[in-house]
Amino acid sequence: MPDPLAEVVPFEALHQPLSPLFLDYLAGRPRVAPFLDGAGFGLDALLEAAQTSAAHPRPRETVAAALVRQQEQRGAQRAAARARELADPEAVAVVTGQQAGLFGGPMFVLYKALATLEIARRLAGQRRRPVVPVFWVAADDHDFAEVRSVCLLDGSGTIRPLRYEPRHEPVGQPAFRIVLDDTVTRLVEELGEALPPSPSRDEMLGVVAECYRSGETLSGAFARLLSRLLPELVVLESSDPALKSASSPVLTRELKEASPSSRLALEAGQALLEAGYHQQVPVREGFLNLFVLAGGERRALGLSEDGVEIRGLGTRWTTAEALHQLETEPGLWSPNALLRPLAQDAMLPTAAYVGGPAEIAYHAQIRMAYEHFGLPRPGLVPRPSVTVVGPSAARALEAEGLTLPDLTGDPEAVVARWARETYPDVETAFAQARGSIEREMGEVEERLAAVDPTLRAAAVSARGRALHQVEGLHEKAMRALKKRDQGRVARLRRTRDALFPGGSLQERGLGLLGLVARHGPGVLAELQERVDPFARGHQVVRL
Repeated sequence: MPDPLAEVVPFEALHQPLSPLFLDYLAGRPRVAPFLDGAGFGLDALLEAAQTSAAHPRPRETVAAALVRQQEQRGAQRAAARARELADPEAVAVVTGQQAGLFGGPMFVLYKALATLEIARRLAGQRRRPVVPVFWVAADDHDFAEVRSVCLLDGSGTIRPLRYEPRHEPVGQPAFRIVLDDTVTRLVEELGEALPPSPSRDEMLGVVAECYRSGETLSGAFARLLSRLLPELVVLESSDPALKSASSPVLTRELKEASPSSRLALEAGQALLEAGYHQQVPVREGFLNLFVLAGGERRALGLSEDGVEIRGLGTRWTTAEALHQLETEPGLWSPNALLRPLAQDAMLPTAAYVGGPAEIAYHAQIRMAYEHFGLPRPGLVPRPSVTVVGPSAARALEAEGLTLPDLTGDPEAVVARWARETYPDVETAFAQARGSIEREMGEVEERLAAVDPTLRAAAVSARGRALHQVEGLHEKAMRALKKRDQGRVARLRRTRDALFPGGSLQERGLGLLGLVARHGPGVLAELQERVDPFARGHQVVRL
């Protein structure tokens, strides 16, 4: 039986490029308190945030009705029942979100969702009031290049990239406007060819084929897959006009006041620099933190002398005209990364937000904006960072005496270490040769210097050439020794591809679908039980 809890590894041991701000928040260091709440992200802090959030007025009935409708359209009846709870004046939400990725996107999407479900369960047990888990699908996002691909491990343990190549590139189009064409059918077939045989493979392929089908939108397919995998998760598609109307007061104020969120973010960014951090979000002066659909694309809005300008089109509106457009066609408008949390929390009674390192760090620059817009700030919970170690990878690690941090570096270094450990006499011989050259040639240098000082440089050069020859021979010997055990080397590479693909964390380098198809849907409940949503390091789960 696997261990009931995950092993926690410090992020520093994995050499991940995480910001000092995020690491300080994770560690609960006092210097981060002016930017991210010093109360931290334990259950007690979330209970306090829940009380504040529940008391703030919001369009609960409108939001609950829209979310119930979305769940029912996907056939997610259990999630629809959870969504109805949001109409309760004392209900709160635990929220996470992500772009709509191909075939569900990377594995960390799953960890965000599972943590949201678990935190909602624990918080509800403490509050004795409804706590609803919500996954915000960023359906307005238009970065197609970032979501069109996913990687999986095939039956041989090789990393297999899958990439959606539609007949027409959806340039500048948000995910809810990208309609999957018939090429997605062949891509699902490629997925089936890539996935290794398992009892759950055919079942998962059937689910994927139902979700990612011709005529469905990219965001709709992603939302449908999440609903199928996690039936109690309320999956919110942000492009819903009813939901956009519910958050329109934030967008309206952003327009009327010529982007107060930018001014406040610039001020916060300067304070971050003075505190020794870096600005977490680049703020473009002269822009609003808003997009509008125009000319077939999602376009940024810039400030003009008497109102706003649609960048890329040159179209100008007075502020009054822009406000009229927002009021009459809210579905065409959307916030950018700086304003999106505010739009979210104007709509939802968010007690806790589960976010990745960058998303948590963003909040350091929008703290004052929450105060300006009169919104309570949610508790901020870093999403779990997880590596899942399957049985074959676990056996390989144990056989070689390796840990996950050992895989962060160049595999050649590990192979070279093996060769040195397996053939210590060869290493000893080369060490003795180097020592002998250093010792004997050192003596030659001293004697020549005593005879003719100008000959010292020639002796030093000769010693260097001799050592260089020895090093060259040592490299050739190591290559020959490493070739003697290619099976062992191949197993190391397969293990690294499975746990640290391409040198990145597994959760980013591999798709979630490969995990579920390989281990079955039951792995989701197991991960929810064993992964700690409040851990302060990277978690290793052995299945």
